[in-house]
Amino acid sequence: MALATAAQIRVYLRSLQGTAEDSTLDSMISRFDAIGASWCGLPSASVGTSPTFEDVTITQYIDGPGGQELHTTRPIQSVTSIYDSTDRTYAAADLVASGDYTLYGDEGLIRLDDDSAHGAWSTTARAIKLTAVIGFATVPAAITHACGLQVAFWYQNRETAGRRSVSQGGGSVSLTDSGLSLLPEVKEALAPFRLTHGWIS
Repeated sequence: MALATAAQIRVYLRSLQGTAEDSTLDSMISRFDAIGASWCGLPSASVGTSPTFEDVTITQYIDGPGGQELHTTRPIQSVTSIYDSTDRTYAAADLVASGDYTLYGDEGLIRLDDDSAHGAWSTTARAIKLTAVIGFATVPAAITHACGLQVAFWYQNRETAGRRSVSQGGGSVSLTDSGLSLLPEVKEALAPFRLTHGWIS
């Protein structure tokens, strides 16, 4: 599912009529997806790709936390595999059986069951190799709203992007920053989805 559609963004641009600018809006939606997801701390699926709010398969190497709880990126839609490898070979013998843990996807938590054969996560650096589907299968309305606010701002200021002032009426007019930085109200809307823990790619 797309982060937002051009039709949804046009609601924030009341002066924009018809679909003539939809390709431009779609490009800006993609830009917001990458920048907003990066600000929230979501990882890229692979080197050279941008983060996204949409669900995507990733592989993470995480320091072993010890104990039963493994905190990672949220939300997690599903787990493909988890290896707990103290020698970091991630061999078949290091695979943690899917019946050994419970996934709390909205929290980004994978908890070993009390009766699991695995017992506890190791404490070795980069011992955990996790392959999982992360992101939103259905993008929350607050993120779509943030996208609408930011894309509308970019669209309305696209002629002056990167400029600090313009000449007008024989004088100079200062401009609001219209670069790639996120608006304060956009950051406020995205704040509940921002990750606070670290991860290693």
